[in-house]
Amino acid sequence: MTAQKTILMLGDSLVEWGDWDTLLPDYKVLNRGVAGEDVEGLSVRLADEVAVVEPVQHILIMAGTNNLLMGNLFFPAIFRTMLVRLQQLRPDPAITVNSILPMDIPGLPGETIDRVNLELRGTTEDSGSTFLDMDEAYAARCLPITHPCFMEDGVHLSTRGYQVWAEEISRHLQGLEREP
Repeated sequence: MTAQKTILMLGDSLVEWGDWDTLLPDYKVLNRGVAGEDVEGLSVRLADEVAVVEPVQHILIMAGTNNLLMGNLFFPAIFRTMLVRLQQLRPDPAITVNSILPMDIPGLPGETIDRVNLELRGTTEDSGSTFLDMDEAYAARCLPITHPCFMEDGVHLSTRGYQVWAEEISRHLQGLEREP
């Protein structure tokens, strides 16, 4: 039997509130989500987070939702610096940036999240990291009436939302592990 791989998950409440031991049973998950945190906050604590953890094979970042909620659309530029720092601090793990989920934020046009995700994808791929785009998975498996993936606030995830996300994370990481 192979040793269990370790994932360091960094981000906001979407990370913090996930029951990752149940959702990703094939991985040991180090949950470093902080509710209410924006990308700038994550950037500030980044060095401390990666300095104290055990060896990890994967780092997954889900951040930016709180920036959008505060009307800050310029955070993808901070990701560029953050990813460079992260690769300097931890050169070995595969780094994945998760797309902003297709949530319903009052007052924010739907295409805004698409535009931000496009910018995040470019920044992520330019850094040599991978981007996990959740749009298709949520469009296919999250139906508002029968299988809602978001809570009533339109931002936080339901049990179904976490299941879909975890399935995509697992599929993505397994694909990375198969690459030479």
